[in-house]
Amino acid sequence: MSVPIQDSNESTLSRRGADLASGRNKRDLVSAILGGIWDPVTNPDVILNIGTAENYLALEDVADFVKSKDLQLDGPAFDYGEGPWGSSRLRNGMAKFMNRYFKPHTPVKPDQLQGSNGCTGMFHMLGTVIGDPGDGILLTKPCYVALSHDFNLSAKMEPVFVPFGETDQFCPEAIECYEKALQKAEKEGIKIRALVLCNPHNPLGRCYHEDTIIELMKFCKKHKIHMIADEIYAMSVYEVPGVEAVPFTSVLSLDYSQYMDPNYLHHVYGMSKDFACGGLRVALLYTKNTELSRAISAITDFSHTGQMDERVASVILEDEDWLDGFLDTGRMRLATNNRLTKALLDDAGIKYNSGANAGFFLWVDLSPWLDRFEGKDEWEREDKMLKAMLGNKLFLTGGRGQSAERAGFFRLVFSRSEATLREGIKRLVKTLEG
Repeated sequence: MSVPIQDSNESTLSRRGADLASGRNKRDLVSAILGGIWDPVTNPDVILNIGTAENYLALEDVADFVKSKDLQLDGPAFDYGEGPWGSSRLRNGMAKFMNRYFKPHTPVKPDQLQGSNGCTGMFHMLGTVIGDPGDGILLTKPCYVALSHDFNLSAKMEPVFVPFGETDQFCPEAIECYEKALQKAEKEGIKIRALVLCNPHNPLGRCYHEDTIIELMKFCKKHKIHMIADEIYAMSVYEVPGVEAVPFTSVLSLDYSQYMDPNYLHHVYGMSKDFACGGLRVALLYTKNTELSRAISAITDFSHTGQMDERVASVILEDEDWLDGFLDTGRMRLATNNRLTKALLDDAGIKYNSGANAGFFLWVDLSPWLDRFEGKDEWEREDKMLKAMLGNKLFLTGGRGQSAERAGFFRLVFSRSEATLREGIKRLVKTLEG
């Protein structure tokens, strides 16, 4: 007769491990969604994903370019390299790229850059060294779906979301909303340590006015908090006919020492969006704060960028002629798909954020259809709407996960083939009409 070695209700893990095992798990949530790229002929049975923000339009361009290059895969290419903070070649390539395209007020130096295996790893490390567990980080409503996870899961910073109501969060008047959110948090015992500026914004697809960026810098100086500038979509800003869209302004292009202590500004950029290299795990942090850089170096073993990734990224960054054409083509394709998607949504009677001119997505308003789904409140009805989409083998990113202020808003990613967009919106209409 066998004897159970443990009580079935007893965890084998630490309290921390048990919490992770019992909580929401990304593997459960996205395994089916990321199960393959839908194709009407070769892969018709997978979920049609127009919710994950990848630049599918440029994947083959990058693949063809890299295959045409000699990556010099000799024996030393398979060792540990120069260390987890990024090779000299990678940091030189990224510094050159940033100096050319971001137009920094002060040139970026390679030794001011530090690498990691993606922005997620970098945000985790920044949260670890900037805040203690329970300290707050200001995030916009809505915001990129993973930001709260990146700063909270391990670093245990407390996300403090800034609601804007009827105020345009991209204009200087929005600073008052940040003030109110900070004051409310500190009354609740949460010490605000940082603010994330996601510019261009995900999921709204808009850029911040230069005046707003400056006022946010002054706000950070006033309260002695860090500004983390996430500019991952900086090169994915395109022309939108008939829309007075705000152009992109990098924090690096400003003489920010006039407005805040440079030791409190940190810039994060990576290869996943503008370069269509989500599978290439490379991101770099730019900071003038040597103490912060040294602290990051102490824990970056957990976010090591491998030599293969570094070599591919370096080859891309070093070819300026190819990059010019690649980025220009990418912007034209995004503009074309933006127009196509808006036309399809117009035909379906679905409203959206018409001012978007950056990133791969539109913020669509499905709230008029919420009453067709059961639930005790609008958020529960939004969840039921999302489940109905999945039942029709369609995925969009729901607003609740992006900390939307109102239920019924979704992020629709249009950086897909025309056939995918047409079929996706067809399935969306089917879901809404029941």
